[in-house]
Amino acid sequence: MSQENNENKKKTITIRGVDEKIYRKLTEIARSSGKTIGEVTNQAFRTFLDLSDAAKRTASGVVESGKTFIEGFKEGIGNLIIISDIDELSVNKEEMMQTSKPIAFKGIKKLSLVNISDDDVEKYIQEISDVDELIIPPNINKLKLLQKCRRVKKIIVQNNPV
Repeated sequence: MSQENNENKKKTITIRGVDEKIYRKLTEIARSSGKTIGEVTNQAFRTFLDLSDAAKRTASGVVESGKTFIEGFKEGIGNLIIISDIDELSVNKEEMMQTSKPIAFKGIKKLSLVNISDDDVEKYIQEISDVDELIIPPNINKLKLLQKCRRVKKIIVQNNPV
């Protein structure tokens, strides 16, 4: 009886636009496995549908993970001040202390850090990126400062290029 139900569910279907090379390969697979082209095609369709469902579930998980990441990132960035897209800027220790948050300097042509110490760099500067010219006091440990720098073209210690 169950075989009759399976036979009743099968239908002759014509599919237009099947690539001839793919059809020949499918025919070879069917012959070598002792199955009909219909059986191999049904298995191919089932496999495709299973993979499609798995891809949708995976994509859904990735989207949820991405949303969680973005939310966490936004929370973190709320504790960061971004100063960007300025031709020339001079910032001193007192100004940084008043923010009470880490600062990211981005896209500044000429940035001068005045009257700051290594501790100030550690405490107040999160990042310095895409700066053409960075002017620093002579007391700053350049290696510690460089750990926070990305794409800084030139560093000047007072009036001495480094």
